[in-house]
Amino acid sequence: MRRASTRQKKAERRASILERARAYVAGRSFEEIRLGDLARELGLVKGTLYLYFPTKQDLFASILADEMEGWWAECMRGSPTRSPGSDLAPALGRRELLVRLVASLHMTIEPGLSPEGLRRLKEWFRDFAARAAGDLEDRYGGLRGRGSDLVMRTYALAVGAAQLAFPPGNVRALIDQDDSLAAFRVRIDRFLAGAIDALYRGTCRA
Repeated sequence: MRRASTRQKKAERRASILERARAYVAGRSFEEIRLGDLARELGLVKGTLYLYFPTKQDLFASILADEMEGWWAECMRGSPTRSPGSDLAPALGRRELLVRLVASLHMTIEPGLSPEGLRRLKEWFRDFAARAAGDLEDRYGGLRGRGSDLVMRTYALAVGAAQLAFPPGNVRALIDQDDSLAAFRVRIDRFLAGAIDALYRGTCRA
């Protein structure tokens, strides 16, 4: 595959690699993924992949951002209900890869990012959170001026719920085979729907 020579071509090449890599990442544990293996799977020279994603964490962060943008666009397409839990949670429950990435973000992905990748991720999330806050304030009148609070509280809640929904393999095996531990079998959409609505009510009263 020839090296892209212009900024537009590089952006197109990066998007193409990212789209093809998503399926590869979705079917594997994050720990077992190696960029060299991915390059071979995609028919790329390893150096080409490293040019766009210096570490596998940079790749994961880029997939996370794309997945979160897709989730938010899906949430915003429908007409709003009286509270946001039923708008936001079901679409998240349909995005297993996003939930797995969110569960690993702060303890596994961020520490391994390149300096440029870390700055890119944080700047993207800052801008995403501001847009999301505005969207929520437009949809739910009781949030006027408090959208940012709800966004960040919902995000913190989702990180914790994601870790419960996708625990390490040995933890998953234990709770799946022992019915006395059934309380730890978390379905993130059901868990978050009520929790987000409770946050919303509390934020509106604040």
